[in-house]
Amino acid sequence: MTHHPARRTITCLALTGVLAVSGASAVAAQQGVLGTGGIRGVVRDSTGAAIIGAQISMPGSPLVAETDDDGKFELAKVRPGMLSMRFRRLGFQPDTIDLMVLAGQTVPLDVVLSRLAVGLTPVVIRGRADLTGWRQGFYQRKDLGTGHFFTADDIAKRNPGQMSDMFRMIPGVSIAPSQGMIRNQLRFRGSRSCAPLTWLDGSPLASGEFDIDALSPFSIEAFEVYTGSIVPARFAVAPGIGPRTCGVVVIWSKEGQRRAKRPGGANAKSPASEIAKLVDDRQIFTATQVDIAARQDTTRPVRPVYPDALFEAQIPGTVMVEFIVTASGEVDTDRISVVFATHPEFVDAVRRALDDAVYVPGIRGGFPVHQVVLHEFKFVPDSSKRRR
Repeated sequence: MTHHPARRTITCLALTGVLAVSGASAVAAQQGVLGTGGIRGVVRDSTGAAIIGAQISMPGSPLVAETDDDGKFELAKVRPGMLSMRFRRLGFQPDTIDLMVLAGQTVPLDVVLSRLAVGLTPVVIRGRADLTGWRQGFYQRKDLGTGHFFTADDIAKRNPGQMSDMFRMIPGVSIAPSQGMIRNQLRFRGSRSCAPLTWLDGSPLASGEFDIDALSPFSIEAFEVYTGSIVPARFAVAPGIGPRTCGVVVIWSKEGQRRAKRPGGANAKSPASEIAKLVDDRQIFTATQVDIAARQDTTRPVRPVYPDALFEAQIPGTVMVEFIVTASGEVDTDRISVVFATHPEFVDAVRRALDDAVYVPGIRGGFPVHQVVLHEFKFVPDSSKRRR
């Protein structure tokens, strides 16, 4: 089904008292800063959510704009007169607005774009009920509160130079520089005779001292520290090592390193504009242009982790992202574009989940193709979790 842009005419009410400018003076005014107008506005969807990355253009004019994280845009040095503005965002019905711009005036606009049908079923994250693997046990132990728990977000906020820096603020932990192979020795609650037992991804690392600074802080997804005698049974005794009474460190490494972002600059294009250009050039396709649309791989569902701070505060939220599912089913992580979001930490959680996501690619003419998709993620607090 082909959707044709709607056209509306906007008349600015605050356009009285306009001085007429004649002949060469009018031409000169239009070519300079003086005698031009402006347009400032916001683009939302029908629910009132700000739309990020909507492209604004005017036929016959080089002026273009794109909405920011608040859905806002601004065009300056607009030549006075009647003009048409086009508003476009993949996944939404495009719109065209006719309006009058007068010299010295800034026209305010509030534009609403209607969402088109999105083929992918929204992903609902209900607190931490859907956690699997090591995360399930990590957050269960965290809720018991018998140790000290840190996530990749905690590490990023502290931005440590080395892993031992993360331990300096933990009560009961001392760090002693060493002259040997171990740069910094960890000791818990005054125990100088032995090192804590360290586990990595469920396996004990060594029967003796382990150099915690041999690990990059940013290769770690989460870690837990037990400085006292209360240690989860799973980690209290190590095969071939036996029980240890000097504390325990449990480390969970990142399952995949996030790909480095491409360098940007003043002229770098946003992911939203890049994707729109690829669609226009027929290098990628939309869901309406393929025979079978891309979809989730049910054997490997995309499941973001509810951000800790927002989970503890029982804050719900929604994120919609736009990205390319390649012909091999991978996500082009260099071009993940946020359409709307209620909180940046939800965006970060979705981006991390998409790093290693696998989808079933779209099919066109019997062959898999690159397809742009929009996928919505809804974060719903766990009703059994008491607000702290």
